[in-house]
Amino acid sequence: MDNFVYLLLLLFLGKLSSKLPVFPENTPQVLNQYVIWISFPATVLLKLNGIVFDTRLLVLILVPWTLVFLSVGAVILISKTLGWERPLTGAVMLSVALGNTSFFGFPAVAAFLGEQNLKYAILYDQLGSFLAVATFGTIVMSVYGNSQQVSLKTILLRIISFPPFTALVLGLLLARVPIPATPLFMLEGISATLIPLVIFSVGAQLKFRQPLSNVTPILITMGLKMIVSPIIALGLLMILKMSGPVLQVTVFEAAMPSMVMAGILAAAGNLRADVANAAIGYGILFSFVTLPCFYWLIQSM
Repeated sequence: MDNFVYLLLLLFLGKLSSKLPVFPENTPQVLNQYVIWISFPATVLLKLNGIVFDTRLLVLILVPWTLVFLSVGAVILISKTLGWERPLTGAVMLSVALGNTSFFGFPAVAAFLGEQNLKYAILYDQLGSFLAVATFGTIVMSVYGNSQQVSLKTILLRIISFPPFTALVLGLLLARVPIPATPLFMLEGISATLIPLVIFSVGAQLKFRQPLSNVTPILITMGLKMIVSPIIALGLLMILKMSGPVLQVTVFEAAMPSMVMAGILAAAGNLRADVANAAIGYGILFSFVTLPCFYWLIQSM
């Protein structure tokens, strides 16, 4: 619960900063660039170090990536039906596909399912959400952040030059190489700036009073991410005859609100960051209702 209160406090402080003249108007943009170029790559390197691959836990990789691809199809279909513009489609796609499975997910799993099950949440996050941010997130930014179609070469160049992706490749190559004490201390310190700055930035850009045109995409984003996704995850796990902690953690992680990095990526890619950030903010509040419901569901099975 302390983590949830901390999250809400940072959102409030970010929102408050937007009302104070001491903070320049471009404060969120400056923070976003710091996150993308410094704190996010450091976090990727830190989280991937020491990871151990276990084929018995492939379901923790299968489910999040299945949800990513299903979300793409669902958002494209809805976008064409409702006549959305490309920047709005990209923002919703990022917000539906990327879940807050670490900062929000880890404390939620520990609080509801016990700290002994955090190891499953870490695998879900590291091989699902974090890989998706660095790869899928970059592709969406490249494709939907431009008014014209871009070539495969352009997309690949943008992926390769995206700092978190570079950190991802380096982290995977050095996953089994222990980080010396001094670099480890530095990475931990830089990584610790990620969540406060990201959530503060989201809060600074958050507008609870949304124009009527934004209400539908925000509700669709929250519905797909926090209700439809965990239901699909539960169905997949039942088909695979999974049970116990792996099932519980996977469904719970799938029910997390949109990742705060979705708003950062949307802003960096010139997408509809206003919709992404609103879905993040409202989603965090809404999760205080949905997460207990899904906890009751998986516990009753």
